[in-house]
Amino acid sequence: MSKLVSCLLVFGLGWATLPACAQVEATAPVAPDPAVAVALAAALPQLTTLTPRQVDNVAALGQVWGLLKYFHPAVAAGQRDWDAEFLRQLPAVLACQSGEQRSRLLSAWITGLGAVPACPACAAPPTKPVRLRTDLRWAQDKRRFSAPLRQQLAFIAANRYQGAPYYVGQLGSTTLFPHEEAYAEPALPTQGLRLLGLCRYWNMYQYYYPYPYVLDERWSAVLPALLPRFAEAGTPLAYRHAALALFAHVHDGHARFYPPDPLLEAERGAYQVAAEVQFIDDQAVVTSVRHDELVPTPPLEPGDVLTHFAGVAVADLVRQRLPETGASNRPAQLNTIAVNLLYCATPQVAVQVVRAGQPLRLTVPAVAVGTVPAAQPAAADSMYRFLTPEVGYIDMARIKAAKVPAIMRAFSHAKGIVVDQRNYPSDFVTTYLPGFLLAQPVTFAKFTQRDPTCPGRFLWQAPDTIKPQGLTPYTGRVVVLVNEKSRSLAEFTAMAFQATPHGTLLGSQTAAADGNTTKITLPGGLKTLMTGIGAYYPNGRETQRVGLAIDVPVRPTIAGLRAGRDELLDRAIELITKPHG
Repeated sequence: MSKLVSCLLVFGLGWATLPACAQVEATAPVAPDPAVAVALAAALPQLTTLTPRQVDNVAALGQVWGLLKYFHPAVAAGQRDWDAEFLRQLPAVLACQSGEQRSRLLSAWITGLGAVPACPACAAPPTKPVRLRTDLRWAQDKRRFSAPLRQQLAFIAANRYQGAPYYVGQLGSTTLFPHEEAYAEPALPTQGLRLLGLCRYWNMYQYYYPYPYVLDERWSAVLPALLPRFAEAGTPLAYRHAALALFAHVHDGHARFYPPDPLLEAERGAYQVAAEVQFIDDQAVVTSVRHDELVPTPPLEPGDVLTHFAGVAVADLVRQRLPETGASNRPAQLNTIAVNLLYCATPQVAVQVVRAGQPLRLTVPAVAVGTVPAAQPAAADSMYRFLTPEVGYIDMARIKAAKVPAIMRAFSHAKGIVVDQRNYPSDFVTTYLPGFLLAQPVTFAKFTQRDPTCPGRFLWQAPDTIKPQGLTPYTGRVVVLVNEKSRSLAEFTAMAFQATPHGTLLGSQTAAADGNTTKITLPGGLKTLMTGIGAYYPNGRETQRVGLAIDVPVRPTIAGLRAGRDELLDRAIELITKPHG
């Protein structure tokens, strides 16, 4: 009798007595046929709502399905059409009347997948320090799963698949999910596919998100909380709003529709007011108004506090939108709301503002979305320029790596440089530009990456280093401006400047969405992102949700806006030009 056959026989007799068998060498993956899953989902009875029992049943199925997807050798190796398996199991699981009945069903399903050979190597400690361990507490919940099922799940987790995974890949430091069917048509997938999509997303964050410990609630509670909403979504828009609510639960600044969803874009309005708004002390304040004659100039002024828009109080709009606005922290949420606040359904919109303490009612013109010409920069604006004879300025929204040597030559005798990072960098200069400020290498960040041998485990990586550029480092003060618009690469770049000898961060809490992104596709062709690596300061200080460590806190004020001042810029110039006591 072969060793494999003996393992299979003993496997069927009991999990605890399974001998130490070698991992089975996987055969070629079986490419799933999406038509099968579509047909299975279409054949399911459509439920008007889910009872609490059904919610718990589907949540249990989704959790077990996900563990098997990433841990069980027959599934992780791509030997099963796993979307179709979820849909095949769904009717019987929905019909279960007790946790014990459900456990028997799931246990039989697992046994039918075949043997899981023991994996002695799985118990070996990883070669790098552990930042995050796999959290399988849900799988040991005695109230939800029987003892035999808990034993099965624990054995599979302890003897996880060690071959090339079918559902997870890697490109550099970026995690990939290469074999996830989009089921792009129709815009509203059937109920079964919607439930499948929610379970897919839940398990991706369960095992491949580096920051589950910063969530406001237990991740295991989010799945049952949102299952009814996904089940009941009766229109394409309702389904998309359910997805927005899901994104908001992860508090991940990268969790948004990317690219923007056309149906949601259309819903916000066909017109937009040619102005910009920022939330200051929880008030929507006009920060800029177009006056270039390319669009009708709205009768708004910087410093106006917007209290009502299109007949609705702004405070009510904020309350309505916050539960569906994904971001790491409240300032970043309010920034997203501000970006979308001035869209409307008509070419004119009624607004109410408070200007210099006086309430005003205004009728404001709006321009058809997509017809607004790009704002023309002022003649004095450029990628870099002198603000004063002593102070240089770099606009990171326009930066180009090829221009960096010329920029640093131009500023070589400046007393200081202001780096405006209240935007997204137009080029990757994260370790290049700050290198001109260094005489010797310096570490500025360290990261965690997923352990490819163990889903849910993240390991510390070697710190990232900035190396000197050029022969003579710039020794003047460098003040980097940041706020809630500073996101992802902007934050990463600001951290690099902050690590230089004379780098200072000035501003307010950043968007707190550091680290690279992983693409996620959900049924209906919905596309979103997930932060895929953990980003930290060299001393281990967090950046996710809390943002960067601000050296000099400064926020704009309504009075400053009314006076036409950029208070962050003014304070930066003051730091550079005035002597320090």
